[in-house]
Order: sequence, then structure tokens, then C-alpha cells
Amino acid sequence: MGVHPELLAGLADTDAATARALDLSTPAAPPISFPAPADYDTARNVAAIGAPIVWWLARMESADRLIEERLTWFWHDHFATSLAKVRLPYLMWQQHLTLRQRATGNYADLLKAMARDPAMLVYLDGVTNTVQQRNENFGREVLELFTMGRDGGYTQDDVVAASRAFTGWTVNIPGRPGTQVANSTPWNATLVARRHDAGAKTFLGKTGAFDMDGALDVVLAHPSTARFVTAKLYRELVGLVPDDATTERLAKSFRRDYEIMPLVRAIVEEKAFTSDVAVRAKYRTPVEKLIGIMQATGTSTVALGQVRPGAAKQNRAGGVTTALRTMSYLPFLPPNVGGFPKGARLLGPGNLVHSFDLLQVATTPPTKKQSVDEVFASLGVFDVSDRSRQTVGNEKDPARRLALAVTSPEYTLV
Repeated sequence: MGVHPELLAGLADTDAATARALDLSTPAAPPISFPAPADYDTARNVAAIGAPIVWWLARMESADRLIEERLTWFWHDHFATSLAKVRLPYLMWQQHLTLRQRATGNYADLLKAMARDPAMLVYLDGVTNTVQQRNENFGREVLELFTMGRDGGYTQDDVVAASRAFTGWTVNIPGRPGTQVANSTPWNATLVARRHDAGAKTFLGKTGAFDMDGALDVVLAHPSTARFVTAKLYRELVGLVPDDATTERLAKSFRRDYEIMPLVRAIVEEKAFTSDVAVRAKYRTPVEKLIGIMQATGTSTVALGQVRPGAAKQNRAGGVTTALRTMSYLPFLPPNVGGFPKGARLLGPGNLVHSFDLLQVATTPPTKKQSVDEVFASLGVFDVSDRSRQTVGNEKDPARRLALAVTSPEYTLV
């Protein structure tokens, strides 16, 4: 996340930069303390999500375990879950820890962990999915967004079968009526046998009394799953859509064991990863812009305004929170189950204007006069057009120079 200009100067070449980005040898940073709330009323303080957001953005800005942060963000977007509906910051934080712990591990394990993740069960109505009254929300999104993709070859009957397999799970929320289950741990998911559909199901051409893990094993065995996840991660890392042959070749290896880091390494070893056509193929997201500004200005902490997920977007919470909220990019608050906006949607006039607001992260604006090249280099941009060079060069104020560079076409695209 961000170019880390302080590292860039010490790297000999592209191979060294790639190796540094994939290095996971340093110990993982200890997470902040977020004790389990005493009860439901205490847990509904949505402003408590502010501390996890600050900690996560600081981790993104840091220079260790770079691929872990990129993949944690990728999976947060992939398994999009929003505090706006969950309303329980503690559950969102627990989900984040699950994503972080498994981000570079095994996709099959991650998928199964997310399927029974308490925040996910609340967000996609898994807690209301029972043999007596089926809810298909999670079953549909598992197939469409998390595994096989919209054109992956499943049918409505498969959605029904998956939903039946996923029945019976609930979350024990202390103090919330109707959620307590005997002998279950508070704030954890539990399978209630009497609410589960244990009957035979025909799912993706297989028949059996599938439960959650059984159904997910069938999904993982289907070739569409490896292809869909591979292509999505390729787009994230390269910025281009892989051709069918590339997708098939990479997915074939990925499907053998679903290990994430071997797939990452295979993708970055593709010629396309460092090709000219991959340069400026991606639109820099508001979070990426923010992290780049933090790195350029030496900012390691974030001053957030009040976090109010249920408030209107025009609320005056202040600071970086409002800017990210306005651009639909506040961590833990994706706008919908499809995740954060992508592609050309990031180029709307509102987003471009509010990019200036991200500069509020630098509580002390730059005062040292830098050359145009130095200003852009602090953002990791080196191929600057004559027009951008002239625009920034005509501005004498150091803070405004940085603001112009941040909103330049060269920084807007990656």
C-alpha cells in the first residue's frame, strides 16, 4: 500500500523491489487491544471502530510485511462486510483479525473461516437461515462474489442447495434477545442442530447431506472457483485482465492446494506484471492515495473525526473519516457486499475533489521548498508529463505543490 519512497532509494532493481514487497520474515505486528464488550448495549458503540481504523492505516503505511497489508485489504474487499449493518465494532475487529491471520495462507481455510465468521453471519443474514425459514443471501453471495463468480456455472437450484447446507448457524450476542445458545462462547458462531437442514442436497452435480464445510468443499473442487479468485487477484496485483490461457494456467496450480502466496509469486513473475502496458493500468483508490500522502509527509498516525456509520454522508465528522466516507472508502464500511468502488468509478468529480481532503492527514503541512521532481518522487512518481511539471512548478507554496501533485493524472493512476 503506497510506494514507500524511503525504501525505494535503497533497492537495486525491480527484482529486489519485488522480493522486498513479498518478504514476510519480520514478525507480525501485535494488534491493538479490543476487549470483548460486556453486553449488547455496550457493544453497539459504533464509534469504537475508530481505533481499529487508525491502527490499520498505520499498518498500511509501515514498511514491513508489505504483501500482508495488500492482501488483508484485498480480502476485506473480497469478503466485504460493513459495520453499517453489523453495528458491532467488536465483531468487525474479530473478522479483521481472521482476515489478517489468513491473508497469506490458504484460501480454502480462509473461505471456511469467513463462512462461519460472526460479522459475516450477521451481515448476510446467515443467523436467520434455518431449516424452518431459509434465507438465501449468504448462499448466493458465496457463489457469485466469493468463489465461482456470476458466470461460474451455478444455477438457482445450486443457490438453494448451498443455502440449505448453510442453515443453522447463529451468533451468541450477550444481552441480545433470542441469540443465546447453551454452552456456546459469547460473541462466537455456533451451529444449532435443530435449525440445520440435514437432508440430502444436490449441489453442483453432487448429491449428499452436505453441511457448511461439505458444500464449500464441493465449491472448492469446481474449476470455476480457482479461475475466479485467480483472475481477481491478478487484476489486483497487475491491473490488467488476464487472458483465458493465463487464467487457466495459474488457476490449475492454485486449485491443487489453494495456497495464496505461491499464487501471488506466480502472478508477479508474469511478464505482464512489469510490462509497459501495466503502468497506469489501475486507478489509485482513496485509501492508496491516503497512504501515499502519509508516506510522503512522514505521517504515521491518523487523526480521525467521529465515526458515525449510520449518519448521512454529508455529516461533519471532520478529518480523514469524512473524506473516506464521502468517497465510499472508509475501512470496515464498504458500500455494499460487492465491495469498494473500482475502476473508472474512482474518477468521478466528487472523488477527485475530495482527494484534496485527504491532505488533512498531514497535520503539519510541508514547508520545505522542494523541486518538482522531489515532490513527485515523494509520491513514487517519476515519469511526469510536461503539463503536470509546469502546473506544479508554477506553484511556489510547498503545501499547495504537494496538493497539486496528489491530484495529478500521474498520481491518480498506478
